[in-house]
Amino acid sequence: MTQDRIAKADLGWWVGLAPALDWAFARTYAQTAPHSYVVLGRTAGMTKDDYVRAGRVIHTFGRPAKFYGVTSIYLTSPDGRLKWWTMDPEVTETNLINQATSDRLYGVQNAPSTDSGVETPYDSLATAYDQLHPASDEMTETLRGAVASLSGDFPPAVLDVGAGTGRVLDLGVTTPDRYVGVDPSQPMLNQLVRKHPDVGAVYPMRIEQALAAWLFTPGQFEIVTALLSDADRLDDDTIAGLAEIASRGLIVARGDEVTVVDTRRSVVQTRH
Repeated sequence: MTQDRIAKADLGWWVGLAPALDWAFARTYAQTAPHSYVVLGRTAGMTKDDYVRAGRVIHTFGRPAKFYGVTSIYLTSPDGRLKWWTMDPEVTETNLINQATSDRLYGVQNAPSTDSGVETPYDSLATAYDQLHPASDEMTETLRGAVASLSGDFPPAVLDVGAGTGRVLDLGVTTPDRYVGVDPSQPMLNQLVRKHPDVGAVYPMRIEQALAAWLFTPGQFEIVTALLSDADRLDDDTIAGLAEIASRGLIVARGDEVTVVDTRRSVVQTRH
């Protein structure tokens, strides 16, 4: 059984283990993208659980970067010489890890920055968050209905507060190019970018910081969403600031309760 939570001790485990592994050189890419790899069943000292644990470490402590048009999460070694990444769709499926020198870059490096410089309670469980906290059918239906009640003919421009791993995008209420996410957790934003590499933008900070810095203008987004846990809170000033930048409406969800503020008519509705 693999672990769900990842801490700095797990990072230390991987950094200590990696130099001791027998990395195979990828001869097929010797001229185009030289790198090495370890693979399940052909590398001594690595079990399936070890691969998944290492994958979680990479996606927790790494940062997005580009390989031409492909966005991946790369973890850089403490000395800055090496980088590691995985290629499996789900971290639980990790059975191969790549390694290359960090001095080689491929294509324009315009991947979103997820580095907030702060630690949050969500960091350690980011790679397992979607499995540990799936959206209920009731919440999915209610949220989609709330967005539909405020939307026009096209996918709305959405600012997602406390974006996390990108649940608003997972539910398909808008498209990545019309989406901006704000969240202070680097590991959570890493998951968002991994799932939705074409995301319009992410801001690795608290929404209060973004509003204080005037990063967003009045009416800039059609809809502002805030999907909150029971422990999350938005004060009245923050709610007012979010309503100001939403030209159509603000949606605040906690548990199975969804509050919709239609900013066009100053109408507030609560749905369950």
